[in-house]
Amino acid sequence: MTDWTGRNVAAFFLFLGLCACQPQPDQADRCVAMSAANLAGVEIASSAVVSDRNDLPAFCQIQGTIDPNIGFEARFPVENWNGKYYQAGCGGYCGGVFADKPGFSNSINEALKLGFATITTDNGHSAGGGDPSWAKGNPEAVEVYAHKGIALTHSAGTRMVRSFFSTEPRREYFGGCSNGGRMAAMAAQRYPTLFDGILGGGGVLHLSYSGGVYGSWIVQANTLGDGQRILNEKNFASKLPALERAVRAQCDATDGSEDGVISQPRNCAVDITALPSCEGESTDECFTSTEKSVLAKWYQGPRNSAGEQLFPGAPPGGERFLGYWFLDTDDRIKIGNQLGGGYAKYLGFPEGTHDAYTALEFDFDRDPQRLAVTGKLLDATDPDLTEFQESGGKYLMWHGWSDPLVLPDQSLSYYKSVADRMGGIDEISSFYRLFMIPGQGHCWEMPADVPDRFDPITALDKWVETGKPPEKIPAHALNPESAIVTDAVLCPHPGTAINLAAGVTIDNVQCASQ
Repeated sequence: MTDWTGRNVAAFFLFLGLCACQPQPDQADRCVAMSAANLAGVEIASSAVVSDRNDLPAFCQIQGTIDPNIGFEARFPVENWNGKYYQAGCGGYCGGVFADKPGFSNSINEALKLGFATITTDNGHSAGGGDPSWAKGNPEAVEVYAHKGIALTHSAGTRMVRSFFSTEPRREYFGGCSNGGRMAAMAAQRYPTLFDGILGGGGVLHLSYSGGVYGSWIVQANTLGDGQRILNEKNFASKLPALERAVRAQCDATDGSEDGVISQPRNCAVDITALPSCEGESTDECFTSTEKSVLAKWYQGPRNSAGEQLFPGAPPGGERFLGYWFLDTDDRIKIGNQLGGGYAKYLGFPEGTHDAYTALEFDFDRDPQRLAVTGKLLDATDPDLTEFQESGGKYLMWHGWSDPLVLPDQSLSYYKSVADRMGGIDEISSFYRLFMIPGQGHCWEMPADVPDRFDPITALDKWVETGKPPEKIPAHALNPESAIVTDAVLCPHPGTAINLAAGVTIDNVQCASQ
């Protein structure tokens, strides 16, 4: 009798994987034929082999629409398929199909390079990523955006895989960052049996408060009565390096080590009064009282008139990212202001608003509770992951400690809530791990000067295939020549990342036990 345990099982699955990876000469013809495939709820507009991309393996590009109105692009390798399916989320308020988005944030090409059959969508509507106006009077689109698009895309995507490869995918993964990170949490909470593994980075898990409360606070703190921004790209972007240096000087040592990296930003409260003051003429090395007033509110975070804290403030260490998200130009409202400025108007208040409503009208005494109704649909905060655990799923979550857009406290709070609900960190660590990344901003949209780049897909895939949770993950700086630290080891929370000295490898360091 065959012993179907241990090595034999591993060998069997390896055999299956190798079989799935063998080139199939007829797949180019199958790709062309996909445009005529009869798949219920899926309209395929085009399918063609793309083989002239030097950065990518040859793939079958399939474009179309999934009912009710989800635009998609699937990319299936025409040879060396690894037998697995990878579904990407989308950022912001979605609205576009970005099949060539680089990196690991709501992207599919890195998975395609590894041999996955991949798919990405607009999650049910067409709009700019910071524009939620599509939601007005469109409850079906809101439900698709909230969570239904995950299951609808999975159903369509896996059926396309079966049609193209004539077999079921052996493993099925979901990956996303920002809103895609919220979708990842939704997948584990609402659709716990769909995916073998889930990647969720920088997740806007508490969307109602992140968009409605924090987003409105950021806008109000930086806007004059006439609607003009106080801090904008023209008058403040050049001051961000000085702000970063000043905050780093205050907060670097609060994590126990003066290494140029703020590894525990919540240990430090920025002293705005200690920032260099402009005496007379303003320069890039000093800050006016007006500028300090805005910064104080951003770091403090939203409060009501009674002084009660409603949501955290921006983390120390995220100064270099403020310009990307919040400093408008003369002709462009930055995406962070768009995201926060439109949430309450189009998604937050179930009774709607008048057409001219702006975030400047948000009332921090009255309005937070008005967000609760739609928050039940949009927030991904259910701590009960029992069914996901019992189905064998693995959840790898990460968040940048320096993220000023989607505050890292959201992931930390959710992780704690799951641990509290399900028996503690030791009980959940076999299927759910959180990695906090010092210096990382929001979803790699702008590089840090410390190690913030890593490969989450490979880490998750290894976890799913071996059953062994990741104890440490290597990370590196995108631009090592200008980085304060070039390499680090990411450790599962509540452990802290470890910077690697010259000549030291990941094998030579050990993360603290959980």
